[in-house]
Amino acid sequence: MQRRNITLAAIVTLVLAACASPERTAPPASTTIDRVVATDVDATWNALVAGINGRDFEINSTTKESRTIRVLVRSAAPSQYVNCGEISVRSKHPQFGDRNYDFPAANSARYLVADDKVDELIDVERRTSLNALATVQLTPTGQGTRVSVAANYVMNFRTREFGNNIKARSLDDSLNFASLGSASLSEQIREGSTTKTVKIECQPTGELERRIVAALGNTVG
Repeated sequence: MQRRNITLAAIVTLVLAACASPERTAPPASTTIDRVVATDVDATWNALVAGINGRDFEINSTTKESRTIRVLVRSAAPSQYVNCGEISVRSKHPQFGDRNYDFPAANSARYLVADDKVDELIDVERRTSLNALATVQLTPTGQGTRVSVAANYVMNFRTREFGNNIKARSLDDSLNFASLGSASLSEQIREGSTTKTVKIECQPTGELERRIVAALGNTVG
C-alpha cells in the first residue's frame, strides 16, 4: 500500500463538511466526471500521479489497492472552480461621491463605501477561500480504464469592516457542497450607512474535475 498524507486539519474539515446539511439545490448540469480512457489501470494511475500536482492541486493520498487518489485543492481565487453569482455595491455621498463595485461573490474584494450618517469612508474587507477534496477512482474496463472524479467543496467567507465612528461588523461563514450539489447563505452587504441582504448560492463550475482528468492528456475518450 502506498499512502501520502498532507494537511490533516484541512481533510478533517472536508470530512465534516460531507456530513453537514446546508440548504441545497440542484445545479443546471452534472459536474462529476466519468470517462473511459484507452490506457490500462497502471498506465492511467502513473499518468495521474505524475500530472496532477501543481498550481492549486496537491495529491493528498494514494491507495493503489483500491485504485483511489485523493486530491486536495486550495484556492484564494475560487471563482474558477465555484460559481457563487455576482455582488454589486452602490454608495452615494455628497462629499465622497459615488462608489460602485461589481465582483464575483466567490472571490475576495476590498472596497470603500461612504457612510452619510458619520461622514466617513468605511473600509470593507471581504475574503473568501476554497478547500476541496476530490476523489479519483479508477476501474478497469474492456476498453481501458474508467476514470471517475467527484469532489466535496468548502467555501469560506470572512468580512471585516474598519471605520473610526461606526460599530464595525465581523462576519464569518462557510458553505459545504459536493460536485452534484449547491448550497446558499444570506450575507449582509454594507452600502454606506445601510446594509442589504444578498443570497449567495454556490455550485461547482466543473473546472476542478476537468483539470484533474486533463492530466491524462489525449488519452481521454
